[in-house]
Amino acid sequence: MTRRALVKWLYWSTFGLTLYFFVVEPENVPSDPAAGLDLHTGMVLAAVGMVWIVMYLAKGLTDHPGPKLPGWVKTFDPIGHKALQIGVPVGIVSGALAGLAAPFVIHAFGSVPINQGFGGKGFHNFAQEVHELLFDGLILLIGLHIAFHLWRHFWLKDNALRVVAPRIPHIYL
Repeated sequence: MTRRALVKWLYWSTFGLTLYFFVVEPENVPSDPAAGLDLHTGMVLAAVGMVWIVMYLAKGLTDHPGPKLPGWVKTFDPIGHKALQIGVPVGIVSGALAGLAAPFVIHAFGSVPINQGFGGKGFHNFAQEVHELLFDGLILLIGLHIAFHLWRHFWLKDNALRVVAPRIPHIYL
């Protein structure tokens, strides 16, 4: 698999998993908050986040700013991408810490306990608030990132969406 193909898989899997966590909340299951945490999806997101951060640390950003970008945007583009590369793993770690601090037992794959449920309610609530703030910031950053690339593709006409889109919809781009 080429690096570009891997990046496409990572983009879309990160987008789908983050969208899942945006839609599904532990509060959806008030009788058992641990049941509302989809730990399997969280572990997949953690694995995807680790691949992102390892790729970033090993080779830096995947691409460089396009030639059609204005000068001020060329300065902003790498900063936004670095924020995403760092933001995804930070969001995953903050979620994991909130889970480890939970006052209830969380089971991986329905049987293996991840924590013992000894966490204090106050510390868990604090860790959860920090995670929600980081997650909301990450959602905002992702939204700005999407808007930026849509602007590049449709306003500057530099085919920015072809970088992340699978090959099949390229005929429509």
